[in-house]
Amino acid sequence: MKNEKYKKLSFLEKLFSITNTKNNKMIVILGIPFIINYCDQYKKLCLKTKVKENKIVFCNFKGLGYSCNPKYIAQEIIKRKLDYELVWLVNNPKQFEKDNSFPKQIRLVKFRSRKAFVELASAKLWVDNQRKLYHTFRGLTKKENQYYLQTWHGSLGIKQIGLASPLTKKENDWVPLGIKDSKMINIVLSNSKFDDDVLYENFFHNVKTEKLGHPRNDIFFKDNAPEIKKIKSYYNIPHDKKIILYVPSFRDYKGFEWNILDYPKILNAFRAKYQSDFIFLSRMHPRNIYQNKVLIPKSKDIINATHYPDIMELLASADVLISDYSSCMFDFILTKKPIFVLAADKDKFTEERGLYYPLESTPIPIAEDNETLEYNILNFDVEKYKKGVELFLNEKGCIEDGKASIRVVDKIEKIMEGKIDE
Repeated sequence: MKNEKYKKLSFLEKLFSITNTKNNKMIVILGIPFIINYCDQYKKLCLKTKVKENKIVFCNFKGLGYSCNPKYIAQEIIKRKLDYELVWLVNNPKQFEKDNSFPKQIRLVKFRSRKAFVELASAKLWVDNQRKLYHTFRGLTKKENQYYLQTWHGSLGIKQIGLASPLTKKENDWVPLGIKDSKMINIVLSNSKFDDDVLYENFFHNVKTEKLGHPRNDIFFKDNAPEIKKIKSYYNIPHDKKIILYVPSFRDYKGFEWNILDYPKILNAFRAKYQSDFIFLSRMHPRNIYQNKVLIPKSKDIINATHYPDIMELLASADVLISDYSSCMFDFILTKKPIFVLAADKDKFTEERGLYYPLESTPIPIAEDNETLEYNILNFDVEKYKKGVELFLNEKGCIEDGKASIRVVDKIEKIMEGKIDE
């Protein structure tokens, strides 16, 4: 049957043309359309491909690269010299291979490719930190002898996610795929009672959470001298300068009225408070990656760290963090180092995106303008802050202790040996 797309073709296109959509391809030869449905094709491919008992396929932020929880899980696997075939789905394998961004033990495969489906279909274990919407939409199907470990990419986060967010209630076209994805998940990693509740709701009440901790946060429980040296060398920062890391979150609404940080004023406030020299590392959200040069002013005291591949290394090297709603605050809070919030659009963001708890309920000083931020820095009470951090973490039921990677890979070993019946 000739569909609506065929009817819209020109005369020449009806003689010969190839039209692609998200889930099918239409080839027209001499007026005869042939439809290739990717969903059916990939679903059949998944079901007929045999599972390799020692293969693990990792993915991070839809092919973004080597970071977040999957990175630190892979590092522990490699450290143990486990005999697993490790595959990572990335957007640009050739570039990462050129940069030597990944350990040699990991094989890279293009995220948006038929090969990616073959890898997923043949893996004993999937490890991901985001919903597998791209592949699920195109027919990805998990078999009974496969296991899906969802690490997620934030913990104790203040921003509402999934159907909890007012934004999602307005724009929820992804929900059917999200439900399908969540039904394939075996467990979601959690680091707290708070996360248990949030993640259970976020994944449509279809998943089991397990408090093993978040492997990426292990970095805060060890000596960070190597990370500090690495970052200062990478950005040519003098060893005696302290680092202020600025990490604003993404807004779902248009405009940059929130981008009000007065870098010189705040830099002077830190220098006066701590009698030390500071420099800014400014990192925009990946969804603002193309605006980063506009959002970050050029200055010898401000370094654009938007493209640095692993935010955890930036956090580990920082002496101070400034943010607004980013979940990275609730990773960095484990260090008990100072955090300051600058949220010029607090009321608007709360209404549009939604928060699980008020910013004011955290131990972090809150400012909606630069003058208040300056005051908060100059009057920061470190002992009061540390006591507040302890209370906050206890109230949330946080279990982070620097051993999450160990617990997670212990679990993975049991999965790969077939000793877990889910």
